[in-house]
Amino acid sequence: MLMNNWYGPFSRGRKALAKHKTTVAIREFRLALQYCPVTAYKVMAHILFNLGIALDRSGQAGLAAKSWVNARKLVRSGPLAELSSRWINSYGMRKSGNSQLDDYRAFQSLQVYRYLSKRGSGKFCSDAERDVVYAVIDDAWKLISKSRILYSLSCSEKIALFKKAKLDFPYLYAEDVLQDDCEPIMGNFRRKNSGASPRLSGDDPCPCGSGLPYRQCCGRIYSCVELQG
Repeated sequence: MLMNNWYGPFSRGRKALAKHKTTVAIREFRLALQYCPVTAYKVMAHILFNLGIALDRSGQAGLAAKSWVNARKLVRSGPLAELSSRWINSYGMRKSGNSQLDDYRAFQSLQVYRYLSKRGSGKFCSDAERDVVYAVIDDAWKLISKSRILYSLSCSEKIALFKKAKLDFPYLYAEDVLQDDCEPIMGNFRRKNSGASPRLSGDDPCPCGSGLPYRQCCGRIYSCVELQG
């Protein structure tokens, strides 16, 4: 019986989802995941898939994508795998329905990750800091879009270009100085990590065995919501 403890919260989550009670559904699906044994990978995939739907309906598209990708890793074929892949774009993020918007979100997330990785806390210390960082990213994106260079590039080539873009964030805020856990940043991203290990190409099959390209699976781009969560 203990093996089936997941069924109760999973069933309640499905009912809550049908009634558009997404907060309740998310709570119940997460509870079902806690009870689900790791050996029941197909069951876990269904729970993750439904959790993704609930998260997406609640406006948490980034976390929904994460849930669907994890479900897709557990089942390589079948209706569940097809549906999960249908809602995930080439970057492994939630598909927006607009390829240019997908490109922008991938670029934005990569630059936010680069910025936050320089922080000891891994988070923005103030709303003002966050707003300026996003403004710098938006200005850089306008230049990239105006060049129209992306039209002739594959997804992997776009990712390589986004990673090569070195944005400077030369801002220092008083809020940083007032918080002990936040080290002020002067924004120097031109240094290279000499100790970085060789990376897989985005088009290579993911080594986890999901059958997806690496850029859509374990090497996917995390959304800004995931990075700041």
